[in-house]
Amino acid sequence: MPTSQEDILHSEIIEKLTDWADRNGVQSDRIIVSLLEDLEHEDNLAIWAEMDPFDYLPHPQPGNGVKFFTWAKNMASLRNVLVFLPVALTWEAVSKATEAFAVFVEKNNATTVNFLEFWQNGYDVLPSFWTISHIASLDFAIILCVIGLSLLSNNFHTKGSRLNKSSIQALDQNRIEMALILKMYLYSMREIDKNNVEEGVASSVSALLSASSTLSKSAKQLLSAVTQIEKSIPPINNFGERLDKEARGLIKQVGQLNASLADINTSVTGELRDAVSAATIGLDLANEELTESTESIRTNAHAAENEIKSLQAIIKKASRGR
Repeated sequence: MPTSQEDILHSEIIEKLTDWADRNGVQSDRIIVSLLEDLEHEDNLAIWAEMDPFDYLPHPQPGNGVKFFTWAKNMASLRNVLVFLPVALTWEAVSKATEAFAVFVEKNNATTVNFLEFWQNGYDVLPSFWTISHIASLDFAIILCVIGLSLLSNNFHTKGSRLNKSSIQALDQNRIEMALILKMYLYSMREIDKNNVEEGVASSVSALLSASSTLSKSAKQLLSAVTQIEKSIPPINNFGERLDKEARGLIKQVGQLNASLADINTSVTGELRDAVSAATIGLDLANEELTESTESIRTNAHAAENEIKSLQAIIKKASRGR
């Protein structure tokens, strides 16, 4: 049994909706699952037709900028931790230096060394890692890392936002196209009531007016084209008349030539007589063909002129009828 056009359209709707849901990761959405089931079984379509697909279709979530947002978030978290590391490291160095300085003073009471000098040199009591110059270098390196992480985090966040924005626009466009397809398909399946009937009549009248306007524009264009063709008819007629005059003159000359040849026909013999006869026959044939061509041109020109006049009358009637 051949498949009707309506069945093909129905299968295309199901295929398009399934493909759209799979591509956008909403195939498990309740609305999509219910709608696909009702479309496959052709149930509750009147109810779906009363609902607006622009409202009930789910909004897919963009995925292009997710990885950049993740990288930006991780770098921002690491940066927030590293911000406090120089402070913690400095205070730990102060603690180590204070303890070592106390030990140094206890062992060397007679030596006059201030705390900063001891913190810088260590005097074999404080490990070199905790000296003030080394701690300051570490703090500087950590602060540079914090600055770099801040720049990278902002860069990744900006790039993710740009990709996310373009992805949202594409997803919204695909969603609108899918909603429009569903709305157009389900439009004719609404329950019939007074509003639907009036709306259907209004749509038909609007379509009829649009078709009438298009027909009027086409009639005007055709009338313009016919007018241009009509302008070319007089030159054709003039050419036919001139050709007719030339043909008549040529026919007259051919007749005179035939008479002349007839006068000398008795005086020529042999091969000369045959050549003259052949020339005479050729002139007669050319005369007949020229006459036929002239009459054909004049007949076709008059016929074309009559057809154009009839076509103009029909176009004018159609324009007045609108």
